[in-house]
Amino acid sequence: MVNFAQAVRDHWVHILVPLGFVIGCYLDRRNDEKLSAFRNKSLLYRRSWLTSPGEFR
Repeated sequence: MVNFAQAVRDHWVHILVPLGFVIGCYLDRRNDEKLSAFRNKSLLYRRSWLTSPGEFR
């Protein structure tokens, strides 16, 4: 039977690459939520209720 430490030593790339991908996707989605929350609060992107949705000032 193969020792667990030996298996990790032989296949560390196969463990760390998918783990890094999953962590990166999680952080990317978290950052997108943070930026969209900022955009909803920002005055730059706030739509004036005096203008119609298709009209620009």
